[in-house]
Amino acid sequence: MIWEELESLTDPMRKEISAIRKRVDAINRELKPLGQSCQKKEKEFKEALEAYNEKNKEKAMFVSKFVEVKHTVSQSHLLQKARNCE
Repeated sequence: MIWEELESLTDPMRKEISAIRKRVDAINRELKPLGQSCQKKEKEFKEALEAYNEKNKEKAMFVSKFVEVKHTVSQSHLLQKARNCE
């Protein structure tokens, strides 16, 4: 009698465990392509960020050069004005 009760308890548990395992397996199959997609997007993001940072450095270099040239031109213009006033 006790064994029958135990078997009746374990049988539904086995079915439940089997159903849970199947669901976990199904979720794992869904997660795999999502993980791959995420890794691909992370790689694309890193590449885009690197390109952005490179362009930003290039821009900073040109802005610095522009300011330097502008300063040189201003100095030259002031010297030219000073010479013309003499």
